[in-house]
Amino acid sequence: MTPERQAARALRRLIADAYLTDDPPPGTHRATWFITALAREPDDPAHHAMARDFLAVLDLYRRLAEALAATDDPQTGLILHGLIGHATAELMGATRDPGWRAAALDLLEPDGRTEPPIDRADAVRLFALALGLDPEPTDAPD
Repeated sequence: MTPERQAARALRRLIADAYLTDDPPPGTHRATWFITALAREPDDPAHHAMARDFLAVLDLYRRLAEALAATDDPQTGLILHGLIGHATAELMGATRDPGWRAAALDLLEPDGRTEPPIDRADAVRLFALALGLDPEPTDAPD
């Protein structure tokens, strides 16, 4: 077996392992496409590169979800929630703009410099709105 075929098999296995769980991440159809493409054309370097990129997004998605579950800071939760949305979109094939990845890595692997961009009350309200809740309804329904 050639090294390319072994690499394709390993990539297919990593993708399958990520999705054959009780709670798979988003992007099942795209993962299926990668597994099929790597099986049909195991020597295609473009498929290898795209699959590795897909696995990198899967790893970021998992790390962001774990960080969101562990945080109690609404501002950090709001940022994590938005980054998870970007990861979800990319896993589903809706975006190919990798700019969000740098923000995710900065948040997950901080360099020691942090400045809150908004005050805590605004962060709590935005986080609640991002989750579909409104903690302080200001207007009565019409």
